[in-house]
Amino acid sequence: MTKKPIPVITSFGGVNAAGRSSDHIGYQNTVFDSLSKEDQTKVLKDLAVMQGLIKASGNSWSKDSEKIENLNDFLNQNSDQIRLNTMVRKLNRELYDPDGIILDQIKASAGGQLPTGFDPGSFYSSRQHARALQMTIFGMSDTLGQFGIKWSEIEEKVSPDQIAVFSGSAMGNLDHFGLGGMMQSRIKGSRSSSKNLAFGLIGMSADFINAYMLGNVGRTGHAAGACATFLFNLQLGKEIIENGTSRVVIVGSAEAPITPEIYDGFFAVSGLSDDKRMVALQSQLKEKEKEPNQTKACRPFGDNIGMVLGESAQFIILMDEDLALEIGAEIYGSVPTVASHADGFKSSISGPGIGNYITLAKCVASANKILGSKTLQEQTFIHAHGTGTPANRTSESHILDKVAKAFGIKKWPVSALKSFLGHSMAVAGGDQLISALGTWDKGVIPRIHSIQKTAEDVYDDNLAILINDKVEKPNFFKAAFLNAKGFGGNNASALILGPDVTLSQIKKRLTNKAFKDYEKKLEKTRKSIKAYNENASKGNYKTIYKFNHEVLEGIDDLEITQEKIKLKGYKKEIDLES
Repeated sequence: MTKKPIPVITSFGGVNAAGRSSDHIGYQNTVFDSLSKEDQTKVLKDLAVMQGLIKASGNSWSKDSEKIENLNDFLNQNSDQIRLNTMVRKLNRELYDPDGIILDQIKASAGGQLPTGFDPGSFYSSRQHARALQMTIFGMSDTLGQFGIKWSEIEEKVSPDQIAVFSGSAMGNLDHFGLGGMMQSRIKGSRSSSKNLAFGLIGMSADFINAYMLGNVGRTGHAAGACATFLFNLQLGKEIIENGTSRVVIVGSAEAPITPEIYDGFFAVSGLSDDKRMVALQSQLKEKEKEPNQTKACRPFGDNIGMVLGESAQFIILMDEDLALEIGAEIYGSVPTVASHADGFKSSISGPGIGNYITLAKCVASANKILGSKTLQEQTFIHAHGTGTPANRTSESHILDKVAKAFGIKKWPVSALKSFLGHSMAVAGGDQLISALGTWDKGVIPRIHSIQKTAEDVYDDNLAILINDKVEKPNFFKAAFLNAKGFGGNNASALILGPDVTLSQIKKRLTNKAFKDYEKKLEKTRKSIKAYNENASKGNYKTIYKFNHEVLEGIDDLEITQEKIKLKGYKKEIDLES
């Protein structure tokens, strides 16, 4: 029997409240206290550059045009402020709420905003693009930089119809450059722009990647599934690589939900962590702050009051292992199982149901077969959906605990990134995946920083819900589970295998010579990745935006026969007989 291709992760990138995703910068910001001094300084430098606090000029650095004599001293002295400008924090009124609806009427002041001072639209001609689309351009450029291989090499190896892109939002792009502007315009006495409607569509992130970055003519789409959207897209990508219809798949999501309308919607369903309840909870827990402490607004699995919204754009490049080996791509992990299931009959469209038990159990059963029970029980961990609502802490903890018990897991490490990042809606699973890749690199699973203990109604007999970072050696953990639960019964879970397990599987299919040939090509790729990240750490992000670039028309730019289609400018032909 022919073995199915292995869908391997060959690059990752993006941006969220913790920083840029490439080089594991954002992930390292969430485990900062567990890093070496050298790594801490590296993270601080990257964040300070993003925030515009420092600027590189050759080998020297400056702040406000004044030379910094000792960069490390400057970063260490300003460490707290640099990091306070990231992750969940008080909303920037000027940027997100100029009319004061969120801050003054709804009175919910916390959000997982991109680092202070960082404007993703400033690195290219953003032309009134909705914020999530600006983040798409930056995040996908970051992914291509981390890839370390020119996209033209993919085009030389793969037919145009064997490349796919799945990316988008859950809520739609609702800021004033998207659907928000279209719906608000008449009320505010103006007219909608010609761009508002198109730029607001939920699948526009994939469209921008196709049209302005890759020139992709292959499969495109977006599987919207509320907060499980990224994992729905991941499932699509995994399946079309395994069935051979695509060899390369961009999987991603981009969401910018910090808008008055979305805050108002979550406030209406009592799902939001607002200031009044935040202060009351702080008093109940005998915390010293008398004003809202926005950094602890989201408290997954602890005594909590609601969720916090966050913005994010995350992308990975999946491909079959044969292509990855042929081009010398870095292999960061693989995706053997993604499961998505509905809840069946429901009493409330926003309430939890039965589907997530099924999705998680399927992924854990798959890991049990691949890794064996001992490794499953001792060297895996889970990124919980962990929204920070009272309903989630009981329903999801019961799911995790019940599945753990069924498979003999006694102390399953559980992280919940929304305490750092807020809830990025469609991208939530992408935030988890990027963090899991970082854990294999550094060996650290992020804690839930906003709680001191779990709430009394949390089910945790078989769980180790992390109040402190879980620190092991790099690649100690062999697999990670990602979990997502969305309104309407959109449930998804994924099993992600680490790089060493993935490579051991691949080696079984290769001769020693073939693997050594791959390792030789990999050396060149790693040099290119290192060069990209060194440049990015100085603010040279190499953002890709190809507007009006080599646009093809049907009249003169292609040839069609019964056997093939030949497109002008594309190296490979499309085979109509396969």
